[in-house]
Amino acid sequence: MADWQTRLTEAMEARGLSGSELARRTGFTAQYINSLRNKDRGGRLPHDTGRRLAAALGVSLEWLVSGSGPRERLSDVYPIYRPDEEPASGFVDKYPSRTEAIALLASAAPADVIRALLTVVPPNPAKDPGRAFWIDYAKQLAKDYRRIQADPAFSDAEPAEPKRRSK
Repeated sequence: MADWQTRLTEAMEARGLSGSELARRTGFTAQYINSLRNKDRGGRLPHDTGRRLAAALGVSLEWLVSGSGPRERLSDVYPIYRPDEEPASGFVDKYPSRTEAIALLASAAPADVIRALLTVVPPNPAKDPGRAFWIDYAKQLAKDYRRIQADPAFSDAEPAEPKRRSK
C-alpha cells in the first residue's frame, strides 16, 4: 500500500501542480512541500497540514492520509469546460440555457454550486441540452455540496468523538 507521500505526489501530478504552486495555495513554503514529498519529514502528517493539502489538491483528507475512502471531491467528479476563446467583453457561455438556469438559481443556490455548474460539460458537448437539464444538474450539485459540507474531513472543526454503543 502506498504511503501518504506517494498519494501527495500523485495528487499533485494529477492536478499539474508544482511544489511552489501547492505552497502558494496552502500557505506553506515550497521547500516544506518538497520535503514532505521527499519523505524528509518522517512518516507522520500533521492533521492541519493534511487538511490544508487535501483542500488545495481537491482530494479527501481520508484518502490523502490513509489511502481509504473516495479520492475525489465535487470539483473532481464533474468535467471542466474551458472555452477555447474568451471574447474581450468577457466570458460567453457555450450553452445559453445554462445561463437562463443560473439566472433562475442565483439567489437560491450556494455560490459554489453555481461555480460548479459553470464547469459542467453536457453529455453531448455540441448541443445545448436545455434549461431542465441544467436545473436538474444543479439540484444534484447542491445535494453533493451539502454532503461534502457535512463531511468532517472538510470541516475546520476537529472531528467529534465517536458515540459509544451501550452493551
